[in-house]
Formats: sequence, structure tokens, C-alpha cells
Amino acid sequence: MDADGNDLPGDEDSPNVISAATASRLWDKFREGAGVTCPRDDGPLAVAVDGAAKAYRLVCTSCGMASPWFGSSVTGIAVRGPSPTLVPPPDVQRESD
Repeated sequence: MDADGNDLPGDEDSPNVISAATASRLWDKFREGAGVTCPRDDGPLAVAVDGAAKAYRLVCTSCGMASPWFGSSVTGIAVRGPSPTLVPPPDVQRESD
């Protein structure tokens, strides 16, 4: 963690993942109306929304670092797996190029 309590990129399994704890703090700030920046490079964060799954994700528009998908409630965030609308069902065949 850095001096501000943010997890550094190496704290997670992947260097491109914003930890759930950091995502929770950033989401709270975002919901209060504050601008939020990437813990890696201070780039602006965008909010990706999957309306069908009612899930959100914070993504750095500069370096691509991103949080896991999560749901939001008054008590905080609940991390989810991959968004079900973005992952094809197992029986779907990919077309060959």
C-alpha cells in the first residue's frame, strides 16, 4: 500500500487489477461526486456499466488498469465474477476466421 492507503498494482494477482478494497474506496468517492483517478498513474477512471447484470467496473482510461465487476448497495460493493452478459454461454461456438 502507498501512503494514501491505496493498494499498489503488485498487491493483486494481476498488475492490471484494482483491488476490491481500493475499488470500494474509489466507488464511495465517485458516488459522493468527487473525481476519481487511477491508483497507478493518476489517469481518469471511467465507469463501465453492464445494465443487464446490474454491475459496474472502474477502468483507467490511460493505462487500462481495472477493478473487478461489482454490484453496489448502501453498505458498499459486492465483487462479482465476470459479467454474465459479456461471457458467452459454454455451448456457443465461435466462428472461425
